[in-house]
Amino acid sequence: MSGVAGRSGRKAFVPNPAQRNMVRKLTGWGIPQQHICRVVTNPQTAKPLDPKSLRKHFALEIGTGAVEANVTVARLILATILGWPPPPGTGAITNEWARANLAIFWAKTRMGWRETSVDEHRGKPGYRDGAYRRSCAIPEIRSCLSLSRHCGES
Repeated sequence: MSGVAGRSGRKAFVPNPAQRNMVRKLTGWGIPQQHICRVVTNPQTAKPLDPKSLRKHFALEIGTGAVEANVTVARLILATILGWPPPPGTGAITNEWARANLAIFWAKTRMGWRETSVDEHRGKPGYRDGAYRRSCAIPEIRSCLSLSRHCGES
């Protein structure tokens, strides 16, 4: 007994810094909470935490883990596209094909661009009947990257 009315003999769980760091990283990597519970143990019982205890004691880590991972990935993608040095803890991606694909990914997900194919025919001024005009903005990214490489820009 702890000597305090209404309390059992077990002390409250207090997470250590290593557990906090592990929960933050696992959350950032997209591991579900029920799986994270299996690897975080209570030192008093040597049993895994239940999901309710995980959410109670690691609320900050659960809330910020995914944000920190997204920031790191976004910084790496942007640095790669623009040719900047990579953020600490990451490696540079120098492959031009990968840079172009990352630029396309960024344009689609962050800028709202999309690959479109517009078929315009019949009745449009300047076009013969049955003529098609295809428009697509994404290849422009590849051509801009190749031009900047040839002009000495990065």
